[in-house]
Amino acid sequence: MKKYLRKNRAYYIGALVFVLISTAFAVVLQFFKGDVLDCALAGDRGTTLRYAALLIGFILGEVLFYYFYRRASDRFSVGCLRLLKRDIFAAILRQDYVTYKEKPQGEYVAKYANEADMIRARYFQQLPLFWEILLKIGFVSVALFLLDWCIALITLALLTTPLYVPKLIEKRLQKATDAYVKSVENDLAKVNDWLSGFEIIKNFSVERHILARFDASNASTMDKLLRDTALGAAAQLITTLISYLSYFVVLACSTYLVLSGEFTAGDFFVAIGMIDQLSYPLISLAEIIRQLIAIKPSCAAMEQFIAQGSGGADARSLPGIEKAIRYDGVSFGYAADRPLLRDFRFTAEKGKKYLLKGPSGCGKTTAINLLLRYHDITDGSITMDGVPIAAYDSTYGAITVVRQEAVLFHDTLRNNLTMYADVSDEKLMTTLQSLGLDRFARAEALDTVVTENGANLSGGEKKRICLARALLRDTDVLILDEPLANLDESTAQKIEDLILSISGKLLLVVSHQFSTDKLSRFDGVIDLGKTNA
Repeated sequence: MKKYLRKNRAYYIGALVFVLISTAFAVVLQFFKGDVLDCALAGDRGTTLRYAALLIGFILGEVLFYYFYRRASDRFSVGCLRLLKRDIFAAILRQDYVTYKEKPQGEYVAKYANEADMIRARYFQQLPLFWEILLKIGFVSVALFLLDWCIALITLALLTTPLYVPKLIEKRLQKATDAYVKSVENDLAKVNDWLSGFEIIKNFSVERHILARFDASNASTMDKLLRDTALGAAAQLITTLISYLSYFVVLACSTYLVLSGEFTAGDFFVAIGMIDQLSYPLISLAEIIRQLIAIKPSCAAMEQFIAQGSGGADARSLPGIEKAIRYDGVSFGYAADRPLLRDFRFTAEKGKKYLLKGPSGCGKTTAINLLLRYHDITDGSITMDGVPIAAYDSTYGAITVVRQEAVLFHDTLRNNLTMYADVSDEKLMTTLQSLGLDRFARAEALDTVVTENGANLSGGEKKRICLARALLRDTDVLILDEPLANLDESTAQKIEDLILSISGKLLLVVSHQFSTDKLSRFDGVIDLGKTNA
């Protein structure tokens, strides 16, 4: 977390300067309150008015500089949160696809939303507040010593006692907060999973059953939140009781000094005002310390998460291929005793088209995923231009893959096609026309907003737009994984013809439903159902 503090230190320092000035005004005006009272009791109207005017000036100064402090403090905490959220998202993007899929998507959402906001509330926001309270305690303590050293010592001895309470229950605080954070992650993962299957829930009419499961998960999370807040409430209760006990002790001492003639009415008024200035900050300080202690494990876990995958910038990526891809005796299985591919041999040359077919579960998509470096093979080798792909961390630089699920972002059609690369409108429109998307081949249509997952497009349009995006990227290898899935016969026939018209690339098509009469137009058809039989 230290790097976020460093990058926002200007606002942090500004906040401390403003609160220092505001606190100085707040403490000095306490003495003017006593002077106004003493002068009023003495009947000195002129001096009373002068002190009253100064009192108003100091009050305005305190309020104004406290406003500046709040503004700087908010800029500091929001600036830290902005950088933290960027690092969280960047850490997610740095992960390889297989590692990313090991966790439910809801866990990543929880880190980005809930955990980041919790760190802001319990760490970034508390730091300026911590120093605000310390400065106020320091100023008021000095003022009390100037008023009466005996009162000062008694006050500090009694009022600092509550500060030890959070430390006494440190481990319980951290355990409760950590349990709540993990419970939120699990809860969001479940909610995300249920919402992803919204159509199935409606189709099967299982809303009541899903809601019952949500209630159980939500209740568990809220129980852990209550446990966390209960510890905080208990700590604050003890702190407040001790603080009020201290207040009455100091009040009794000040009353004694007035009765003995050592204090004037104004001194008594100042002493009580100073105690008010000190008791609340000390109660607050105990709560701040509790928050900082409780959030420690979450901060450490977040730093560890952000540090993972930081080597992505140094990853070795395959830029392209000149000749061919070769599978030589490749064996692989997700379970060691159940190989999915056995001694698989296949050579694919650049500029040619190949179809990988076979029944579901025969290893078609797995063969492609091995090429994408999602898994390491058990035996054999996969080479590109004679170089083992194991020499590369990623083959994305040479390969564009289009999966059966048409993934489109909530953005303009232009950005969905170019993926933010600099591509001319002329090239975009030419590509769209070649794929039968003439109604989008207009400059104004390129600015049409595609809703989430292309909900405002037909299934065929989504498939074609994804194919257009892949062609515009123009890599040496193009992989189409089940491109005919979920299409009607007429649309599937058109997509088949479009696929077979692609030239100048190494085209790998994974499909179990390509028309039999068109198979001869491929340069090679590999039936993995027979190969691995």
